[in-house]
Amino acid sequence: MPHIVTQDGTRLYYEDLPAKESGAAEETLLVIHGLGSSHYDLAEFIDDLNQDYRVVFYDQRGHADSDRARMHLNVRTLGQDLNDVVEQLGLDGVTAVGHSMGAAAIFSYVGQYGTGRLRRIVAADMSPYLRNDGWKGGIGRGEWTDEDFHRDLDRLFDDGGYGSWYIAKTLMNPKLQDLPADQEEEAIEAMRESVDPLSFAALWYSLFRTDQRPVMDRIDVPFLYLMPEIPLYSTVNTNYIRAHVTGGFTLADDFPDTTHLMLSEAPHEAAARVRAFVVGD
Repeated sequence: MPHIVTQDGTRLYYEDLPAKESGAAEETLLVIHGLGSSHYDLAEFIDDLNQDYRVVFYDQRGHADSDRARMHLNVRTLGQDLNDVVEQLGLDGVTAVGHSMGAAAIFSYVGQYGTGRLRRIVAADMSPYLRNDGWKGGIGRGEWTDEDFHRDLDRLFDDGGYGSWYIAKTLMNPKLQDLPADQEEEAIEAMRESVDPLSFAALWYSLFRTDQRPVMDRIDVPFLYLMPEIPLYSTVNTNYIRAHVTGGFTLADDFPDTTHLMLSEAPHEAAARVRAFVVGD
């Protein structure tokens, strides 16, 4: 399997897919998944975009086919990992598409390296600052408290599978609360198999600790925000981003019956909005 080796020696699984359609636009899209996810969860979204565009994707450290790193599990390093991918694959004029923590990696990259290699940014349901101390643009539509966050960490360190499932059903996709008990237990067991507890807990902590609002002023390329019907973040967040980015801001919020997991729930609709954004730029 192909891997990028980062500055600290962590191997990141990646794929570089040429556009399937002949005569497709000479555009490169770089797709980055969120916390506890992977390229597998975004397969339909990626495949749809790949009809018309070259698509590069990778699994973030601690996830899926990339190394289970035991150091540098923080948002700053996620931006450095993204830079390693961009540099080693020689990407330039790329449209960076980040879902959740994938968008946090893009913000971190911009904060450290600027936008010189980027042509556009797409963020799916993500805030530059998750804590709700002094503003309401953080996680849980501004209602998740520090105590809620500390309890998340307690659950994650006690049982990574259950802890990540609790976050998923409480914050990411409230529909999961309606699962029958036997299906819920199966889901928890599956998460015990797939989730690396240290990576999840460390990155969850770093996401809460890292305030990337100042980075918004450095974003001088066109910015598309994808917002589900049941978002993880309120319009306080989107209004803040709109007010601070300088390359233009587009909000796409017409995704009925979707949650934070919108790229897997409505992959073709989301891909269509990304495609329209690229064509219209």
